[in-house]
Amino acid sequence: MLHRQLKTFAAVLALVVVSFGAMADSGAVAGKVLAVKGKVTAQAGDKTRELTTGADLKVGDTVVTEAGSFAVVEFVDGARATIRPNSQLVVNKYAYGSTDDAVLQLVKGGLRALSGAIAKDNPDNFKVKTNVATLGVRGTEFDIRLCGKDCGEEQKRAETRLPGMQGYGYAVLQN
Repeated sequence: MLHRQLKTFAAVLALVVVSFGAMADSGAVAGKVLAVKGKVTAQAGDKTRELTTGADLKVGDTVVTEAGSFAVVEFVDGARATIRPNSQLVVNKYAYGSTDDAVLQLVKGGLRALSGAIAKDNPDNFKVKTNVATLGVRGTEFDIRLCGKDCGEEQKRAETRLPGMQGYGYAVLQN
């Protein structure tokens, strides 16, 4: 009986520790907004805030850009990203310093990025997830575009841009 109670207590304690760790990461500053055009918001849980130049971008934020809008973000490791119009990007993890770990999730739209210290120092620790694939970033500059019916057109653009462009990546992923 005591053995079972100890196991239950240990399981609950482990769950509390893991939950507390996840909450501590959520809300940490992941970067700053360098520029905004149009309407760009950050959603965290049930709260939405408008992003303006100089605003903090936090772990757990979902950046939403409307039609004709975009945002340029500089992350804490020096990486820069332009979030294209009609896009949604979730900052799942972004920590630089004591631990180096970055996980972004492109839900919809497109992203153009210049990688920072995490991808340079620990390439396996920088990932961009989509509903189609998880991309490990090996180059210094990359574009990712999620597309539907226009994938053929996007692929043609990618093929004309790639020749002679070392270190440049362009991924076209069909939803």
